[in-house]
Order: sequence, then C-alpha cells, then structure tokens
Amino acid sequence: MSSKKRKFSLAGAFAALAMLALAVSCKGFFVPEQLASITISPSAPTVPLGGTVQLEAFGTNTDSSSAGNVTGKVTWSGSGAGITVGGGGLLTGTDLSSTAATITAEDQGITATASATVCVENGTNFTMKFTPGNNVDSDTAVTIGVTADVSGISGPQDVTAGVTWSASNTAVSITAGDPASVDLTGVTTSGTVTIFGTYTCNGVATNFQSNLTVTVAAT
Repeated sequence: MSSKKRKFSLAGAFAALAMLALAVSCKGFFVPEQLASITISPSAPTVPLGGTVQLEAFGTNTDSSSAGNVTGKVTWSGSGAGITVGGGGLLTGTDLSSTAATITAEDQGITATASATVCVENGTNFTMKFTPGNNVDSDTAVTIGVTADVSGISGPQDVTAGVTWSASNTAVSITAGDPASVDLTGVTTSGTVTIFGTYTCNGVATNFQSNLTVTVAAT
C-alpha cells in the first residue's frame, strides 16, 4: 500500500474513532434514561361515587433530571374496595368504603402509591334515622344512620361514616361511627333535642338535621 493511501486509511480510522467517542460521550451509547422515583398527583384523592378522578404520574431520573409526565408509561393498579383503576390512571368510584384504596403506579421497577377514598358528591335527600326511634327516654341507647341518594346509583347510600355531628343541647354527646352513637344521659329536662349532621365531599358540605324527643324519668 502506498504511503498516501496509508495516510488516508489512518485518517479515516481516526475520524471514525473520534465520531464514536463523541457519540459515547454525548449519549452513552444511547442508553435510555433510568427512573429514580415516581410521584402521583393528587396523592390522596377523594373519588365521587359514580364519578371519576384522573391521576397523573411524574418521574425523576437517576441523574436528577426530570422525566416529565409519565402517566401513560406507568402501569396502574389498585387494591381495596370501592374503586376501579383504568390503564391511564383514571379512578372510578364504584362503592362507598370506610377503608382507603391503595393506588400504585409502576415503571422500570420503580413504584409510587396514592391513597384514594370514595365519597358522595352532590348527593340529595340526606335522611337521618334514629334507632330505636325519634321518641326515647334519656337513658336509652340511641344510634344514628344517614343515607343519601346519588344520581345514577341504585338505592340510598349509607354515608354515616363521613358525617360530623353536633346537637342543640350541649349535654348530648355524639360519637362518630357507622352507626353513630348518641349519649343522652346528660339531658336533665324532657324536651326536643335537634341533632345536626354535616357531610363533606371534595370541599362541598351538606348540612341536615332531625329532632329527638327525649323524656327524662321523674326522680
């Protein structure tokens, strides 16, 4: 091989090596970015019964750069009652549950979780029911249940667990629960006690009330 051809060959080889080195330094052999973490927004959603809430997932790479919105890349799943999870992170409220569902987003072995609950949004006909009834003695154990109607959902829904309580008589003590329990033993005079309830879903509060006629036994 002539000296001139050898020089051209060496020059071509060096040029190829230089381009390869540049590609490696800039792209690292084009290795895809690796996720270091995922966050879900919102992290604690409340889902309307019969309605939906869209979750979004955002990623951070191992080099601390942003992976941006990865909602469509992650795999979505859920555990717990009352909520179904769509492939794109769309939550649907199917049933009221006192226990929050755990929603998981996963990609490249990295996971993030959110805690989702179902509530009644824009419910109507909130109805308070006392057991054993609305006319009781002050020493009777009384419980309260509350139901509400929801558009598109068959039958009244028990929303008692989400109600906060108060009473017109400060001697009355009400313990939240499903059902709630009413302690009337502090009432010293027969008469009407008004029980107030407030149910809140996604920042919208619904207020309702009902009366108890309480009889205090003569001593």
